[in-house]
Amino acid sequence: MLSERENIAIAELAVYILAIIAGIAVIFKHGFKKGRAWMYLVTFSGLRIASAIFEIESVNNPTDRTDATWTSILGSIGLSPLLLAASGLLRRVNDFITSGTSRARMLEILHLPILLALVIAIIGGTRISSSDTSKHSSGEDFEKGAVIIFLISYIAIVALALLTAAESGDIPRGEKRILYAVLAALPLLAVRLLYSILADFVDNSTFNILDGNATVQLCMEIIEEFIVTVFFLASGFLAPALDSLVNRPSGVPMNKFHGNNGVA
Repeated sequence: MLSERENIAIAELAVYILAIIAGIAVIFKHGFKKGRAWMYLVTFSGLRIASAIFEIESVNNPTDRTDATWTSILGSIGLSPLLLAASGLLRRVNDFITSGTSRARMLEILHLPILLALVIAIIGGTRISSSDTSKHSSGEDFEKGAVIIFLISYIAIVALALLTAAESGDIPRGEKRILYAVLAALPLLAVRLLYSILADFVDNSTFNILDGNATVQLCMEIIEEFIVTVFFLASGFLAPALDSLVNRPSGVPMNKFHGNNGVA
């Protein structure tokens, strides 16, 4: 009989294989330049597929630390591609707003701390799962540092999303769907972030990524990630494909350069 963790992992495999296919379709629709935000979703889906495979292997081979190590690492970096996708989608939306140029630059710069947190989380996960117990303490510090950066990045995304929403009058109807998807995803990302904070800062085995309460992980991490993925992919299918931005004059918002592109 399969364990709860195995059942969840098998469900993740099925879900994210479909998500990769859908993500590739969205990228081809929008092109690689303007579909970069959805590339992060494809990457995230790949990470979740790998994590599910290692989860199944670790349950069946509890003495093999390699599977547990990769499960820990892949579980700790899930926030990074989702935050990158959210900031990338907001970056696209701000191209339509006259005063959105500065926000677009800030969202572009925001990729750097998110990627830094990704690297720190990988280092932390590697150290925590090491057979050398002397590395565990520093690994926990790295994980905490990564979560703090994720938290700051999330707060910045929320602030920029609210500012974007307040000036959304210039955004064509089709592109507003992307903004709505990001706004709807923010509360779910908050729950997912809370799970990571509890896992790293609270001394409670319930929130342990490797052997914590599987139901809690399902309700605070896995379901949220899945719904956010669906929101972002749906926005990609619903939003219209745009012409190339290469020839858009610097500082000219896309709504002035392209008009409404037939999507109002």
